[in-house]
Amino acid sequence: MTITQTDKAVIIASITTFLTFLMNAKLGSIWLLYLNVLVVVGVFGYASRPWDQLSHLSRSAIFGAVASMTYIPLDWLFSRRVMLLSYLSPRDIRIAAVPLSLLLTWMIAITIIIYIYHRLNAIWERPYISAVIVGSIAFVGSTIFDQFGSARLWNWNAIRLSYFPYIGSVPVFVPIGLALTFLISPYYLRRYHIVVGGIRCGLFIGIMQFLCFMVFHFIGPLH
Repeated sequence: MTITQTDKAVIIASITTFLTFLMNAKLGSIWLLYLNVLVVVGVFGYASRPWDQLSHLSRSAIFGAVASMTYIPLDWLFSRRVMLLSYLSPRDIRIAAVPLSLLLTWMIAITIIIYIYHRLNAIWERPYISAVIVGSIAFVGSTIFDQFGSARLWNWNAIRLSYFPYIGSVPVFVPIGLALTFLISPYYLRRYHIVVGGIRCGLFIGIMQFLCFMVFHFIGPLH
């Protein structure tokens, strides 16, 4: 397996995003997120040259942007209506309920996950194995990043989620819902146009988390 220029760009984006959340846990500055977005966009733009055709990275970036924008109304529902969480960046620009810095970071995260799926599938052409891997990455990644983001960028409603099991700071239905979302990546990427696939993914991010929430909501009182 040869590591390509775009592979290196995705590795750099993953590392800088991790370091950004790590530093933000100490400093609590949304400008770190914006700085990371600028760095990642620059690295992705450089790696995607020439721009006359859609590479795996370009397609993944379009997918990530569409999926993130599609999820905005569902995020508004969870945060403003169901009140599962609240965002802690009052000076940031809000798109519905979510701060712009986090929305752009979602786009980066989904781009990375979908790119990994494309690359793995291109190497061994086993889409369901690739899907299991990216589903696992979504589970582990969301769990780790929540430990850094919680109490600095967002706050889970401890009263409403009092009887939910947690992994560190994150209610368990969140990483499980995200893992299930990306476990069915072949559904988004093999049968539909990239924009349609992104819309379906954005919807499933909300649907899977909500279904997992409801399962634990009904199980919790039984214990």
